[in-house]
Amino acid sequence: MTIFRPLFIHQYPDWTLFRYNAQSVTDALGQTRLQEGRLIGIVDLVSDTEDETRMLAQDIAASYALDGYTLDPEWIRKEIAKKNSASDEIRNWVGALQNAKLPLTEDRLFAWHAAIGQNKVKKFRTKENSVGPFTGVGAERITLEIGRFIDWFENSEQDGAIKAAIAHFWFLTIRPFEDGNGRIARALTTMLLARSENTTRCQYALNKQILDQREEYLNQLARAQSGNGDLTEWILWFLKTLKNSIKSRESEIAGLLKKVTFLQRNQQKDLSSRERKIVEAVWNGTLSAVFSVKDVAAFTGTSHDSALRDVQALIQKGVARAENKGGRSQKYSLV
Repeated sequence: MTIFRPLFIHQYPDWTLFRYNAQSVTDALGQTRLQEGRLIGIVDLVSDTEDETRMLAQDIAASYALDGYTLDPEWIRKEIAKKNSASDEIRNWVGALQNAKLPLTEDRLFAWHAAIGQNKVKKFRTKENSVGPFTGVGAERITLEIGRFIDWFENSEQDGAIKAAIAHFWFLTIRPFEDGNGRIARALTTMLLARSENTTRCQYALNKQILDQREEYLNQLARAQSGNGDLTEWILWFLKTLKNSIKSRESEIAGLLKKVTFLQRNQQKDLSSRERKIVEAVWNGTLSAVFSVKDVAAFTGTSHDSALRDVQALIQKGVARAENKGGRSQKYSLV
């Protein structure tokens, strides 16, 4: 009896003519872009290089974790800070973001793979490649398929987020290298999203969000690779995950936004150096958000009377206020 096995998508002659439900994808894209626009506006207000570097380090570590490798985010953060003297694997990843507008070429792919792969020779794989449910195109087709992919990558005028979803899937379906294909696919995704947002900085940790849903991520890719070219389900999942990563980032910086707004509102007020020190301590968590004169005295190293005068001055300037409860245990907070 003949057993018929379903074809992988790349076994169809027209496999790269991807399709999707335009209405469903457009609706999801609109929601994602709305969330993205809000975040970009906030990030522009509270941009912090150290915080962005920390987040980028977490995102790179998450991409490696998706491929089963463990990298210390603190080590990555230090490597990012080295810039041109950083290790190749980190420098190339950061380059995908900071040099996103530079064209994608075979040489660039080879450089990325040489930085992360076990085989440092600049060539595509020469044998079949399967990882779990994923099987790449035949080795004899890779050069042709990569040429088509790069041409589309550079010349397609699709929306950047949809394009990032398709590129992610497309590259993983070609699987041009013996190893490292997942990390390179995610670097390409970063590159296209950076182009789409016209940015050179990490604004949210997409790979961290994907890692939190690793099983579903792999299942979505497997279903799409066993399909007939309709990528609706995969693109919708990608857009939802992108939106969730943006929402997560927005929640993370909500406190920082409040701080910046507060400082901007009060920057014209004539605060003494000690009063400013008290305000900063509350925002940094060194002083409790609801504090007493005793707390202020201990923090500033002054007498109770001096601390009370500082607190009263902050109240008079509209920077602090007394909480409802009075007496010896009176508490205060910033306005």
